[in-house]
Amino acid sequence: MSTQGHILGIGYCSMDTLCVMPPMAMDQKVRADHMLMQGGGPAATAIVTAVRLGCKASFMGTVGDDAIGRLILDAFEDEQVNIDCLFQRTNTQSAAAICLVDEQTGQRSIPWYAGTAEPIHPEEVNPDWVKCASAIHCDGHQMDAALTVANIAKQHGIPVFLDAGTLIDRIDQLIALSDVVFASQDFAQRYTGQKNPQQAIEHLHKQGPDWTGVTLGSGGSLGFDGQQTYHVPCVPVAVVDTTGAGDVYHGALAARYLQARDQPPSMLDCMRYASVVAAIKCTQLGGRTAIPTHQQTLDKIKSIDWTVLQ
Repeated sequence: MSTQGHILGIGYCSMDTLCVMPPMAMDQKVRADHMLMQGGGPAATAIVTAVRLGCKASFMGTVGDDAIGRLILDAFEDEQVNIDCLFQRTNTQSAAAICLVDEQTGQRSIPWYAGTAEPIHPEEVNPDWVKCASAIHCDGHQMDAALTVANIAKQHGIPVFLDAGTLIDRIDQLIALSDVVFASQDFAQRYTGQKNPQQAIEHLHKQGPDWTGVTLGSGGSLGFDGQQTYHVPCVPVAVVDTTGAGDVYHGALAARYLQARDQPPSMLDCMRYASVVAAIKCTQLGGRTAIPTHQQTLDKIKSIDWTVLQ
């Protein structure tokens, strides 16, 4: 594995079935306008994003030995994500999700199934997988292994990124070990008890990370580096599907951070870059379909007058 711009992702991976459809009530049949099956999961899609943007990447997680597991593995391989540290458990089911996309707004509801594949045990983590990475990206799943990886990374000066989206046991420990923590608005409020996003990210910052932030959906994102707060508005696009937008934002944030590895990365620059990548993603159906390349992202950034958006 190359150490140049190499991100190791650890967390949840699944196979998503997306349906574009009109609003529906329970106990009702509705004809879907479009249907798409695609790999998904917070850390998994973030890692695919990083690869599209020019990074090398590996993914650590678990899948079953069922047909869905094979599809998940194939999707990673198609994106050139290294899966040497992805464990396939025998006689188990892989994770899957159904994304119901509102044809009018692009918003979605996602019932998901965690599968029965046993999580990674700490003793299964090879320290060399961590040491050869330039950064670690976690989504709060695979917690035992994530804490093991984060501790190894901390010992070797490898930055740890956390997509904080779910309140789960020991998430506070992972936050304390992370260098960059961006949370969903719901997580930030529930974890910190602060309804005000600014107060929430300041609270998160006191837990140990260098950068903390919150994604606000159509409200953009808010970041805090310990001294200054940055607000990056949502980049206007013709929205088709918002599925995976947050996951893509996180992958782009980490990728941009690594692109500036020869000099201190700018938080504002990283947030703007991530916002543009996530916006472009929303222009087509699927969490991964429209993820742009690095050059496509730079071209879009050049066309934006950020002062007008503010």
